[in-house]
Amino acid sequence: MRSYWLLLLIITLLQAHAQSNQTPNNPEKYPIANQFEHLSVEDGLSNDYITAILQDRDGFMWFGTGDGVNKYDGASFVVFKHNASQPTRSFQNGFIMGLCEGDSTRIWAITKGGGLHEINRKTGLVTPHPIQAVQANRWNNQHSIFEDQQHIVWISTYAGLARYDPARHHFTLYPSPVADVPVITAFEDRQRRFWVATHQGLYLFNRSTGHFTLVAVQGMKGPQPSFQSFYLDQNDVLWLGTATAGYSLFKLDLRHQPWKLIPYNPRGQLNPYVWRNTIHRDSTGIVWLGTTNGLQGIDPVSDQVYTYQSDPNRYKGLSSSGVQVVYHDRSGMLWVGTDNGIDRQAVNTKPFTTYQVKPNERGASMPENRVFAVIKDDHGQLWFNNSPYLYRLSADQKRLDRIPPESLGATGEHFNEVMSFLPDGRDGIWLGSYDGLYHYDQASGQFTGYPSNVPAQYIAARQKDRKPQGDIWVGGDGGFASFNIRTHRYTYYRYQPGKPDGIPDKYVYGLLVSRTGEVWILIHRLGLCRLNPETGRITRYSAGPKGHLSSNDVRTIYEDKDGVIWIGTYLGGLNRFDPGTGLFTAITHQDGIPGNAIVGITGDASGHLWLSTNEGLCRVNPRTKAVRVYQVSDGLPSNNFKQNTVFRHTNQLIFGSENGIVQFNPDQILDDTRPFPVYITTLTVMDKPRAITGSVIRLKHDENLVSIGFAALAYEQPAKNQYAYQLVGVNKDWVPNGNRTVVNFTSLPPGSYTFRVKAANSNGFWTQNIASIQLIVQPPWWATWWAYALYGLIAVGAIWGYIRFSTNRIRQRQELELNRRQAEQLKAVDELKTRFFSNITHEFRTPLSLIIAPVEKMLQQGRFDGPMLTLVHRNAEQLLRLINQLLDLSKLEGHYMAVSPMQGEVADFIHQIVAVFQRAAEQKGIVLTCNLDRFPASEHVFDADKWEKILTNLLANALKFTEAGGRVTLTLVPVGTAEEMTAVEFQLVDSGIGIAPEQLPYIFDRFYQADTSTTRAHEGTGLGLALVHELIQLLGGRISVESQVGVGTTFRWTLPVGPVSKAVDLPRISPARFQQPAAGPVVSPEPASLLNAAQEALPRLLIVEDNDELREFLVGELASSYHILQAVDGLQGWEITQAELPDIVLTDVMMPRLDGHELTRLIKNHAHTDHIAVVMLTAKAAQPSRIEGLQHGADEYLSKPFSRAELHLRLQNLMIRQQKLADYYRQQFSLPGRSEGAVDSTAGLPAPGPAENTDPFLVRIYALLDQHLDDSTISVDWLADQLTMNRKTLYRKVQSLIQLAPAELIRQYRIRKAADLLRAGHNVAETADLVGFNTPSHFTLVFKEIYQQTPTEFIAGRQKNS
Repeated sequence: MRSYWLLLLIITLLQAHAQSNQTPNNPEKYPIANQFEHLSVEDGLSNDYITAILQDRDGFMWFGTGDGVNKYDGASFVVFKHNASQPTRSFQNGFIMGLCEGDSTRIWAITKGGGLHEINRKTGLVTPHPIQAVQANRWNNQHSIFEDQQHIVWISTYAGLARYDPARHHFTLYPSPVADVPVITAFEDRQRRFWVATHQGLYLFNRSTGHFTLVAVQGMKGPQPSFQSFYLDQNDVLWLGTATAGYSLFKLDLRHQPWKLIPYNPRGQLNPYVWRNTIHRDSTGIVWLGTTNGLQGIDPVSDQVYTYQSDPNRYKGLSSSGVQVVYHDRSGMLWVGTDNGIDRQAVNTKPFTTYQVKPNERGASMPENRVFAVIKDDHGQLWFNNSPYLYRLSADQKRLDRIPPESLGATGEHFNEVMSFLPDGRDGIWLGSYDGLYHYDQASGQFTGYPSNVPAQYIAARQKDRKPQGDIWVGGDGGFASFNIRTHRYTYYRYQPGKPDGIPDKYVYGLLVSRTGEVWILIHRLGLCRLNPETGRITRYSAGPKGHLSSNDVRTIYEDKDGVIWIGTYLGGLNRFDPGTGLFTAITHQDGIPGNAIVGITGDASGHLWLSTNEGLCRVNPRTKAVRVYQVSDGLPSNNFKQNTVFRHTNQLIFGSENGIVQFNPDQILDDTRPFPVYITTLTVMDKPRAITGSVIRLKHDENLVSIGFAALAYEQPAKNQYAYQLVGVNKDWVPNGNRTVVNFTSLPPGSYTFRVKAANSNGFWTQNIASIQLIVQPPWWATWWAYALYGLIAVGAIWGYIRFSTNRIRQRQELELNRRQAEQLKAVDELKTRFFSNITHEFRTPLSLIIAPVEKMLQQGRFDGPMLTLVHRNAEQLLRLINQLLDLSKLEGHYMAVSPMQGEVADFIHQIVAVFQRAAEQKGIVLTCNLDRFPASEHVFDADKWEKILTNLLANALKFTEAGGRVTLTLVPVGTAEEMTAVEFQLVDSGIGIAPEQLPYIFDRFYQADTSTTRAHEGTGLGLALVHELIQLLGGRISVESQVGVGTTFRWTLPVGPVSKAVDLPRISPARFQQPAAGPVVSPEPASLLNAAQEALPRLLIVEDNDELREFLVGELASSYHILQAVDGLQGWEITQAELPDIVLTDVMMPRLDGHELTRLIKNHAHTDHIAVVMLTAKAAQPSRIEGLQHGADEYLSKPFSRAELHLRLQNLMIRQQKLADYYRQQFSLPGRSEGAVDSTAGLPAPGPAENTDPFLVRIYALLDQHLDDSTISVDWLADQLTMNRKTLYRKVQSLIQLAPAELIRQYRIRKAADLLRAGHNVAETADLVGFNTPSHFTLVFKEIYQQTPTEFIAGRQKNS
């Protein structure tokens, strides 16, 4: 045994002298790159010495180390090792030698001296299974473990081979075939043969007999090799690794016997010391093995050997050359266990190829590796500029040439730097430099310069077959220009300040010539310009609202195969310009674009866009806007790319970065879309871990702090895995959790919840596998079911008591509510009745007034008056019609009305009814038409009485609501077959005021009126249409209505008719039933200019009444005593009142446009009209109506029907009262005549000016006269202007108040004031001047005319009396 350990020590100290053949710039020669992600104790490993690697059936990785077993989920490690506090439930020895998966819950682990251990994967419980036997220390010092197809566990130990049956927990021990020679490992082939490798030879083991049969190496003298590892390939060839000098691998073809162990070491490149159980084959066919001098791969087809060793100068290289474990998981990821931790490398799905002038894998920025311009010519040569030098790399990347600066115009201190490239097919390359354009000729290898006045930092042209078509456009700091390839001449477009149709600045930051020939120019931080070369017109584009650029800081531009222009910006994302609409849209950082600057754009064959940014490359799907980001972790040399350093060669994309050139075929950049599992890994309750033993977790009510850990078993870049969770019952949607693998919940209320978690791998692929667990938060004891049951019993008792207690209160409330509702219903019915009776009273009182007053007049006069009796008769018939409508409705409601058929011609019947309304239509100026063109002349049976009522009401309504100049058309159409008419369809169309849509559903309701105000233009009771509707229903017909406000109304109804039967004798329709009623007069107000002088002398009475007949009767009744003015509504009455200033206004209350109340308020509140008496003559006779009228200022209130005598007396009394008031005002103002012998007959009279009871209007006049008394120019016109009224209104107002003309009032007021001044001691001349007389002589004349003495005599008389 000592010799064995000495041999192992020698193996671990051996170092290889040769380096790997891999070169930095040719990684494609090796199957994988020497670049690994590393895991160590710093990441959570319990020990860096790795002895075993295993992936269980759930996808978790298990690592055996020098100090315990580690379970890894991509984010964290769970460590199982010796625990002194639980010696029987932990590892007996921490040095793990091997791992093996048992059934769904078991992981088997063997140790160096501690024997076999079982780990329960669900609970984490560790159970030791030591071997109890002689030399137990050797049996429990174990090398490897293997489970055969019968699920029997075979353990290789220092003492021999141990068989363990998990079902019976029984060991069977088979000592080593050579004493004191340890068994290293065991293996079962496809034919269920069992092979055992020992430190001295290979044996075939018979599991039935326990017999070992040596399979020796032929021709070998001395001890057999130390076999360490087995691998069976697809050809049934068993590969065996050894740890014996002079050998490395052996092959044993199991298809042929006798067995022959054949050494295998191609060209002697394999290390002779292969670690235990490290031979592994990957999906590409490469066989890998771990050795004491690195990781080695073998291509069995070519026998090529690849060696990977640790190199301290290599970034992310193999961490140690002591490779002790090699393992490939189910995703193909390579795991390498070393004595310095774990190295892993995923299957390369993103073959980015990097070239660097100075190889640098650590990502540090080196000046030599910066690339500012790049192109690949048609010979496969790569040209690039790393500032300031220009390089050319051969197609095989073995030769790098630096172009002499002198070839590009460098002289002395002048250095010309190349900043851009343009392919010229197989002929060569166009190069843009600070000095201008250069052309490289592939055939001659010569550079030809074409100097320019503007730097050619950016060049662009239309291309076909990679050759420029037309001019080449160049630009830089100073403007841009076009270069004619044939003439070699430049045309310059310079920046001109203040020129609106030029470029906004001289700093050009990029160029593009579109397939349409237009030139796009990027201006530094000022947006984008588009030049039409044919017209020279430049169109500017700048940042703005939706549809504009998202940023003015434009960095790069590209045209895709569909002709769409794409612009990369700083802080504005990727902008898309649609040539069809001229609008911009943007894909921004919020949509997934990395970084804040897009510096390069190109496209691939599949239509994707590839963007270089300051935070990596990204691929954009223009249709879906899906973004995929690639960074250093995906194999890029740097995340920081250079502006406009991008080139596409066939379907290979080339980008220049801060740390080298990146080349790749976009079709080979694949995302890992293989599904992977997601698991809930940990549960912490109140900061204490709790084992997850099932799918349901029960928590107490006070365990209100819960943390749940989870993991996605996607190991490529686990730090980039993304998670989203949902707690069903709390979260309606998925909640993003970033790359955090734990979520905390606090204060969850009692209830059942389901926690779900899903994940995406580092490629952004969301797996369909969702992990879930149910959380049940139990309620406290006071919230359990039995507690609630107790609460329920208590509540039931309380409720029963409460119900008993509150039943009476509820009943009382219900009774009160019922009474309230009944009261509201009664109030609504009462309001409806009140409105109806108010309307019907108005309809009754007006005709009664026109019956009672004329009859009273004829009785008083004792004479017969024909026209008067006609008026009485007409209004009596109107009353009769109203009463008949009420009776008909009553009969219909009581179902007492029967159909009374009559016999006659429908056309004649209709004509006679229409003729009744023809005269009324003509008087109102309405065209009434009846269309009966297609009507048969035969007789039919129908209810003529009800037809008449229907037509009369509808025609009367149409005429009433149609203004002068309108039309009313009645059309009748027979309904039935050609032989027999069964019904008549009526259509009545008017051009009236129309009905509002919201009122149409109610027009057939009883007592409903669309306008219920006191200013409605048309009278009515709301009975007509209700009667029509119910009569049509009684006859078996139907009616509908359409109306539009301001356009008119259309009624359509159908009435049935029957054939005439000889067997039934029906009454015939008599023409005498239709009488032509005399139409009432239509009276217009008579103009004031037509009144004669005699009428002008009478008191002026304005009659405001909308009923023409009543207004005409009042005019005839009062014309002999008053000068009559007339108005048909309140608004016209107010206009006449202001113009004519009548003495009395006699007005109705309910009138169109302006009612009587409002008219009275206007009259009494206006300074020009407030002296006019108002008499209300109305059908609203109720006490509240009277009070309302008097409150508005009415002087008298008369109700219809009225007494003629009372009307005359009330009007006469008002006139007498106004006359007395005028006399009083005049008496206050006027002067008495001088008495015979009296010196001063004015002694004791009141001073002129306002008195206590003087009218306010007169007070205003006196105040104006006082203020301007010394002004001799004041006149009636001046006074009218001061009072803001016309001369006529002033005259009538003053005349009605004081019965003096305004001019006379001014003259007498001056003289009255003069008398006061004379009494005060002023002389005649002073007084004349103070009261506005131009000369004392004129003053003396006027004074003597009024006072009957001169001013001097007035003063003398005053002194004598004193």
